[in-house]
Amino acid sequence: MQQAVGAKDDLRVERAAEPAPSGLLLPFVEALAHPLFRLVWLTGLFANLGDWAQSVAAAWELTVTEASPFLIALIQVATAVPLVLLSLPTGALADIYDRRKMILAGEACCVIGGLGLTVLGFLGLLEPVGLIGLTFLIAIGYALEGPAWQAAVGDMVPKPAVASAVLLNSINYNVARALGPAIGGFLLAWLGAPWVFLIATASFTGLLAAIWSWGWRPARTALPPETLRGAVTAGLRFARHSLVTRRVATRSFIFGFCASSVWALLPLLALDRLGTDAIGYGVLLGALGIGAVCGGFVVHPAREWLGTSWLISSSAFIFAAVLLVLGTVHITAVIIPVLFLGGIAWIAVVSTYNTAVQLLVPDWVKARAMAIYQMALYGGLALGSVVWGAVAESAGVAATLAASGMALVVGALWALRLRIPDIALIDLRPGPPRKIDLPAPPIDPRRDAVMVVIEYRVGPEQERDFVRTTTRLREVRLRNGASRWSLFRDAADRLKWSEIYFVDSWYEHLRLLARLTAADRELIDRVGRLHQGPPPPAVRHAISWRRRRRMAAVKPSVTKPPAAQPPADSVVKPEPEPGRSAPERAPTAS
Repeated sequence: MQQAVGAKDDLRVERAAEPAPSGLLLPFVEALAHPLFRLVWLTGLFANLGDWAQSVAAAWELTVTEASPFLIALIQVATAVPLVLLSLPTGALADIYDRRKMILAGEACCVIGGLGLTVLGFLGLLEPVGLIGLTFLIAIGYALEGPAWQAAVGDMVPKPAVASAVLLNSINYNVARALGPAIGGFLLAWLGAPWVFLIATASFTGLLAAIWSWGWRPARTALPPETLRGAVTAGLRFARHSLVTRRVATRSFIFGFCASSVWALLPLLALDRLGTDAIGYGVLLGALGIGAVCGGFVVHPAREWLGTSWLISSSAFIFAAVLLVLGTVHITAVIIPVLFLGGIAWIAVVSTYNTAVQLLVPDWVKARAMAIYQMALYGGLALGSVVWGAVAESAGVAATLAASGMALVVGALWALRLRIPDIALIDLRPGPPRKIDLPAPPIDPRRDAVMVVIEYRVGPEQERDFVRTTTRLREVRLRNGASRWSLFRDAADRLKWSEIYFVDSWYEHLRLLARLTAADRELIDRVGRLHQGPPPPAVRHAISWRRRRRMAAVKPSVTKPPAAQPPADSVVKPEPEPGRSAPERAPTAS
C-alpha cells in the first residue's frame, strides 16, 4: 500500500476505494479503447521518435563540423531555455484558455522548425548558428504545447481511464527515448542528416493533423476568464504556498543542473573518448532510453518499498555514480550497461516528480504547477549545460563528467532534508459550491479589493487545536487566491478571535471559493466546529475604500438619496459559517 501523507504536509489524505478491475487483459491499455486517444497516442509516438532522431542528427552535425564543446552544449540550452521562460505563461493559458489551440500552435512551430532544418540541410547551408536557432524554434513549440498537453489528458478520455492514459503517455515517451536515438543514428549513417530532418517533420505533421481532428471546446464558467497576468500571479502564489510544488521544483532544479552534463557532453564522449561514429552515438543514447523503459516497470514497486523521497534520493545517487564512471572509464563494453542503469535512475527521478505534481495538485492550477516543475527541471538542464560545456573546454570531457557526478552527490545529500510527501490518494475533488451575492453597488468586481473577516469564539480548552488548525487554513487561503492573511485575538474578550484575509477583487474572491477542494472544505468545517455557538461564526465582507471614493466622485449614485443609504464600505454582509451552505444564487455583475 502507498504511504499516507504526514501531518506536516499541506494536503489532507483521503482513503479511497480501490478502483474496479478492468476487464482487459492488461488494464493499463484501457485508454487505447477510446479512438481519439488511440489516434493521438500513435501519432505522438511517431512524433517522439522523429524528435529524438532529429536531436541525434542535430547534435552529430555540430560535432562533425568541429564545433566547440560550448556550442555543442548550446543545443541543450536552446532546447531548455524556451521551456524555462515560456512554461509558466503557457501553463496559465492552458488553464484559462483553449488547450487544443495551444497544442496546435506548439506543433505548428515544430513543423516550421523541422522544415527549416530540412531545407538548409539539403542546400548544404546548415551552420551551427542556424541549427541552434531552428532548434530553439522547435523548443518554443514544446513550451507552448507542453503544459496544455499534460492538462488535456483528462479531456481526451473519461475519468476512470485517466490513470491509464498518463501511464501510456509515459511509456510512449520512453519507448521513443529508447528507439529514437538508435533509429536516428541508423538513418543518419544511411541517409544523412537532411533526410532525418525531413522524416521528423513528417511525423510532426501527423500529430498536428490528429490534434486538428479533436473537437474539444473549453468549458464555460459563470465568472469572466482570468487575465494572463492574473493567472500567472495565481500560479506563482499557489507554488509559494504549496509544499509539494516548492520542494519538487527545488529538488528537480538541483538534479537537472548536475545531470545535464551527460546529455550535453555525450556526443563528445562518443567521438573523442570512445572513437565511435553516429551509429555508436545512437547506441549510447539508446542504452539510456532502454534503461528508462525498463525502469518504468520497477518505479512503482520501488516507490512502495522505499517511499517517494528515498526513491528520488537513491536514484539521484545512482545517477551520480553513473557520471563518475563515465568520467573515469573509457571502455564501450562498460559504458553501455552503465548508461542503461543511468536510464533507470533518470526515469525514476523524473517520473516520480511528475506523478507527485499530477496527484497532489488540484485541477484548477495543474497546468501551471506542471509548468513550474518543468521550468525548474529544464532551467537546471539549461544552466548546467552552459556551465559544464564551459568547464569541458578547459578541463576536458572526462573530468567534467566526474565533477558533475560529485556535484550531484553533494546536491542529493542536501536535498534529503526536503522531503516529498509520499504519493497517496488525495481528495482533490471540488468542494460543494457555495455562492454569495455581489455586494450592493457601486462596486467594481474586477478591481475593488475585498477584506473577509470571520469571527470565532473559542474556549481555552480548544485554543491550541484552533491555532494549529487555522495555521493550516492560512495556507489554504493563500494558496487559493488570498493576498494576505492574519489571525487576531481580541484584547478585551479573550474568547474572541478574528480570521482576516484580503483578496484582490470580488471576482477573485469568488474564484477562491470555487477553488476549494473537498479536503479544504473539511479543514474549514473543522475550524468551524471549534467555534462556541449557537450563533455561527460571523462572516463579513468589506470593499476597499479608496477605489470606492474615486468611483463615487466620477459617477455618483443617484438611485437613492445619499442620506438614505449608509456608506458602502460600512455595510458588511453576513455569510454562512464555515461548513454551512449559502443560498445557491449565481453572482450578479454590476
